[in-house]
Amino acid sequence: MTLIPTQFSHLFLLTVAGLIFHTILWARNSRFLWSQRRIIFTVIGFAEVWTLITDPIGGHWRAWLFTPEKLLGVSLFGLTPLEDFFGMAVVSSAAACAVLVFGYSPRRWI
Repeated sequence: MTLIPTQFSHLFLLTVAGLIFHTILWARNSRFLWSQRRIIFTVIGFAEVWTLITDPIGGHWRAWLFTPEKLLGVSLFGLTPLEDFFGMAVVSSAAACAVLVFGYSPRRWI
């Protein structure tokens, strides 16, 4: 018996990884990252718009497929599954925070 149903395992792993990365980055750089929240949200916004544009194109070309058994069945605007939208938000947020911390923060380290 597994603790997490296979349908939700990828969402669970994505959430755990996102929490770990964000916790590491925000633990010592929270003041700096909070001052840069506009940039972080802008990056997330661009990533989500990019996802809404490119996911239907890639799906139409059969570049990638979504296994129905691993989806919650919720699509945003009928274009992209909720899981993909959430994944893009987590990854783009972690990437934006990492670039800001390692490239522009006064400490430039964790």
